[in-house]
Amino acid sequence: MRGAIVAIALLLPAAVVAQTPARSSAFELRMDGILARRATMTHLGLGVTRPMSRNVQLQVVVGAGATVREGDDPRASGRADLLARFAPAPASASAWSAYASAGAGVLVERDIEGRALLVLLLGVRKGDGFFEAGLGGGVRLGIGVRL
Repeated sequence: MRGAIVAIALLLPAAVVAQTPARSSAFELRMDGILARRATMTHLGLGVTRPMSRNVQLQVVVGAGATVREGDDPRASGRADLLARFAPAPASASAWSAYASAGAGVLVERDIEGRALLVLLLGVRKGDGFFEAGLGGGVRLGIGVRL
């Protein structure tokens, strides 16, 4: 009896690991627009998403581009976001799926002090493509593709 318990204890972790889905990071290329009261920002960015569970992913996004303010020439700007993404149902290649993201970010602009902000997004995706809309430094719209 003791031998059976030891065998189960040794084999059970291997069986559990074999059933756990592989957690690999995914990269995405994206374009985002941020429409604020006195400025409009357009950024091209790269994101890295890491699954934390079946429904939750951790995402880091870094983007760079230009900001246009009322009456000013465009100036260089950038941003970085750290987001948690919740998807009620895992995405499939053939069906649309919705998700919500929330987290913190920072916006920087040449000759202007950077600012921290809260980011809230709703998105839809199908296959490798996605569309997002929400708030974070203004109204955000984004599109992208997983690489």
